[in-house]
Amino acid sequence: MFKFQNLALLPWVYFFLLKNVNRQKKFIRNSLEEELNFFRNNKDGSLSAADFKKINSYYALGVPAILGESLAYLRGEQLTERERSCLTYLGGISGLLDDLFDAPGKGAEHLKEFIQSPEKLYPSNSHEKLLLYFYKKGLTFSDHPEEIQKQAEKVYEAQQLSLQQKDSFPSSESLNDIIYSKGGSSFIYYRLCLKDLPDKAEVDFLYHLGGLMQLGNDIFDVWEDHLSETQTAATICKNINELRSHFFNELNESFRLARKMNYDKKRVDNFLKIISLAISRVFVCLDQFENLQRSTGDRFIIKKYTRIQLICDMQKSSNQLKAIGWYLKNSN
Repeated sequence: MFKFQNLALLPWVYFFLLKNVNRQKKFIRNSLEEELNFFRNNKDGSLSAADFKKINSYYALGVPAILGESLAYLRGEQLTERERSCLTYLGGISGLLDDLFDAPGKGAEHLKEFIQSPEKLYPSNSHEKLLLYFYKKGLTFSDHPEEIQKQAEKVYEAQQLSLQQKDSFPSSESLNDIIYSKGGSSFIYYRLCLKDLPDKAEVDFLYHLGGLMQLGNDIFDVWEDHLSETQTAATICKNINELRSHFFNELNESFRLARKMNYDKKRVDNFLKIISLAISRVFVCLDQFENLQRSTGDRFIIKKYTRIQLICDMQKSSNQLKAIGWYLKNSN
């Protein structure tokens, strides 16, 4: 019965996501492209083509189109232009901020001051100019700029904590706390771009969902993290079945927390269908890793696999079909 309902809702979920992605692409073309071109034409080497791609194709696109629109649906409202603009500008710089921690020489040491008092920052290069411009403009579209700045500090603190993933060897429990702190604080930061403040039940859910999404991203990024010697749940994994069980349990916990929120039950259920489809790709990746594990004596040994073997290509139609199969299994 549940599988039939999930299958029946699948076209609605795809249409919901496709419609919102196309709407956000149009918004980027009309409202963001000219501003980005200014920085493209006035760069000094501190910004790369990859930086602009992260903004256009990932963060400024995905944060408003998928997370923002899904949260608006959950509330039973349309995403307003102010909310869309706030999510676009403040979400758009997420990749640039991450880069500051991945490459400390870029200037993460004064990032906290930048978050607290952007008006006092005098940018020294194009990278900082773009960060400052987007951050200040995003705050102008917010109904809660002070709350966003406070949450941005928590995102900063989570990023600082995540440096332990390279500098030391945290326990599995500590590593899990780091992952959830990083993903959870970011999701709450994005949520504060909407006009009404979330209550405790929604904050608890978003924190866990953000951590779950970060865990899923780490599973997909296992090759890159292995090369950079970054400790994640995936890089330290020796048994994929254990990692799968952990991820599945965390997914069920997200469902449980979602149903404690004070929103219409049907909207919550449909919201979880959207989440389930987005999450399903992680199980496809885990299937691929489990097959690799069988080739190395039922032990997951990253150093014995090639880059191609560890990259899960979700552009393949076969993997997309597998993802639909996992969506049907996991939605509830």
